[in-house]
Amino acid sequence: MQFPTRIDVDNEGYILNKTSLDKIDSEYQELLIQVVEILKKCAGTKLHSIYIYGSVGRGEAVLGTSDIDLSVILTSPFSLQEKVRLAEKTEIFISDNPIIPKVDYDIGITADVIKENSQYFLGFWLRHVCTCIYGEDLSLGFPKMKPNFHICKALNQDLIDTLISYRKEILEKEVDNYKLLSILKRIVRGAYCSVAERDESWSTNIQENLLILKHYFPNEEYFKKIECVFLQQKLPTLDEMLNYIDYFIVWFNENTFEGK
Repeated sequence: MQFPTRIDVDNEGYILNKTSLDKIDSEYQELLIQVVEILKKCAGTKLHSIYIYGSVGRGEAVLGTSDIDLSVILTSPFSLQEKVRLAEKTEIFISDNPIIPKVDYDIGITADVIKENSQYFLGFWLRHVCTCIYGEDLSLGFPKMKPNFHICKALNQDLIDTLISYRKEILEKEVDNYKLLSILKRIVRGAYCSVAERDESWSTNIQENLLILKHYFPNEEYFKKIECVFLQQKLPTLDEMLNYIDYFIVWFNENTFEGK
């Protein structure tokens, strides 16, 4: 691997959007039609647009394993009743389609998307991570972007709070293997963001992220240990996971965006 890797950027250095309608497998296309109908019934006139992201949008999904990940933009927030209705109808959909473990909704408001300082967070997200599958495509209002500090900081603004929340769940033993794996991936992706601009890349692959991290932090044993977890497919114990989180919180504050 050569460095900077320039993974997943075009010839001019702009980040590639790896999702598209053409990449969605036919099985998922049929399922997405049902989910869109659920959102239309639950949100009504509040529904502005829906965007696919993640493995389904990239054409990498595995039936029975992969979640459906959607960003949903509303003109105004859901009421509690609307949230409950969406949760109930989604639960029925999953029950009827056990090949889908979960449907994740990231819900935003149009006013937040179009406000002046949204480019590096919601603007980047819609333009470079998602593909519109319903409604007016708000991503068209944002420019192409290159890997930069502003994007990385925006995407990681809640990372420490999220890890602290995960830590509480682990202490209360409210985590399963799926959640433990998700925590490790969140740590790796958060760390990779600290070097994405320097590496002129935007990789979404965990193994690539770890290789890049080991290059820029050659004396950091932490990333080598996490790499072994993925290579050996043996998840750490709950105590080991707590240590991973505690170490990373300190590392993140010392090596990334603090004070910049």
